[in-house]
Amino acid sequence: MQLIREPLLYHTSSSLKLLSLLLIILISLLFTLIFAMAGGYLFFGSEIMDYIKDGASLTRPELLPMLKYLQMVNTLGLFIIPPLLFAYLVSKNPVGYLTINRSPALVSAVLGVAVIIVILPFIHWAAGINEMLNLPDWMSGVESWMKSSEEQAKKVTELFLASNTIGGLMVNLLMIAILPAIGEEFLFRGALLRLFREWTGNIHIAVIISAFLFSAIHLQFYGFLPRFILGLLLAYLFVWTGSIWVPVLVHFFNNGIAVVAAWLYERGSIGTSVDTIGESPQAFMIISSLVMVVVLTSMIRYYENKKKGSTIE
Repeated sequence: MQLIREPLLYHTSSSLKLLSLLLIILISLLFTLIFAMAGGYLFFGSEIMDYIKDGASLTRPELLPMLKYLQMVNTLGLFIIPPLLFAYLVSKNPVGYLTINRSPALVSAVLGVAVIIVILPFIHWAAGINEMLNLPDWMSGVESWMKSSEEQAKKVTELFLASNTIGGLMVNLLMIAILPAIGEEFLFRGALLRLFREWTGNIHIAVIISAFLFSAIHLQFYGFLPRFILGLLLAYLFVWTGSIWVPVLVHFFNNGIAVVAAWLYERGSIGTSVDTIGESPQAFMIISSLVMVVVLTSMIRYYENKKKGSTIE
């Protein structure tokens, strides 16, 4: 009789699994950094260290290919490789553990994409609320650091999106939409959400914690609230549909809309910058946005419950 391999972390507690995942992330980042350096020599020559050092200052436009290369390798090391390796170490069915083998229902996928579009006015309103955050005077140093980090992240994003060529569009879609959608959903929804459910015994607490971490890891504090809301939405889509591909698709469309809009803006095809897409100062539009989100997500949950009563195991 053939014995089935028992994964290394199969019988460990949820807290030990969580610590193991964090360790896997650190090791993965280390190895991908080494890989990035080796690959950098092939693509950018022996001055890779100067590229990395000067790239942080964003003062040399010719460093943009290097920055994009490092960004994509970092996404692999932080978000994609760790959950795949972790699933292999904790489950006899790694593909099933991350629900990669569960095809999404077309209805849920389409409604999910519709949600990410109609939610835009409400998200912009939440971002405005977030930007009004003022810390006490005794935390002025922290506030200055937060603003500096936010400004740096904004500059990097603007630098990445400043492209009007087809090739630039394809690279940006891969770097900003495809890889983060797959990696972040695999990690935060496929792995962490499941771990937090095992740990707390409550799916809603698990959703909140995973959404909090999803927003916090971006280190954009004045965009924390809207990203937290998106994290909640993506997490519940995963829970209701039981397939990682629904939040992956929705995540891709959310990021992809920004990439395509920025590309069209750079080409002069549209006059609206990416920062203002879907924004509305009218209270009616903001409330309607929230109502439509509730309606569409209720339709997804009703359809999925009627079909198979889905939640993650």
